[in-house]
Amino acid sequence: MLIGHSQGGLSAVRILKDLAGQSGSDIRVWNPLTATLEERTTIVDPFTHKTRPVVGVSASYASAIGAGGWALLLPNWWENLETLRKIPDTVDDFTGFFIEVDLFALSLPGNPLDKPYENNGSAHVRNVTLPASYNHVVAPLTHMLAGDPAVRDWINAYVPGDQRDTSSLPAEAAGHVLWAADVWYSIKKHWCLEAQHWVRAERDRARAAERRSMSPSLHAAR
Repeated sequence: MLIGHSQGGLSAVRILKDLAGQSGSDIRVWNPLTATLEERTTIVDPFTHKTRPVVGVSASYASAIGAGGWALLLPNWWENLETLRKIPDTVDDFTGFFIEVDLFALSLPGNPLDKPYENNGSAHVRNVTLPASYNHVVAPLTHMLAGDPAVRDWINAYVPGDQRDTSSLPAEAAGHVLWAADVWYSIKKHWCLEAQHWVRAERDRARAAERRSMSPSLHAAR
């Protein structure tokens, strides 16, 4: 899963495009333990246990909040505006978050460059607008929300599209809770879906291994 904020949101989208092969046919593997790039461009697929290229790997969920605006003036983020917010098929579910008035991301009413995200194929893409009261810089700072049982229960009960009242929540939750609840819902959902995917893949591998082990006995019996 990829969850990006501001330039991190731009990075999340770029990673999806890199995985789709838009920046080249090979991607080297990053080793998080040594913080270095390895020479190999393949991984062992956790579902099939077979070697496969990094290009083509798909994420289950990705999101970006406040991505764009002034950051796009930096050369490392220059991109065709027509493709900037087109999400490739290397993610199952993508949510783009916009703050109604965001001077950093230039999300302003009537700004023609502030386009919604859209799929460039089959990815499921949502666009969510957060209230203007949300602050670009601190909206994703949500660690403190888990410390309040009432806020935690509110977040756990949230479903996307649910117009639930936030007025009963503490004031310090007001500028964070909608983003946190929506992201947490998607994390829980895809955590379960990926676990189910892995269980099914392991069962399929076990059945295939059983069939292979039985095959010599069947031939011998004949």
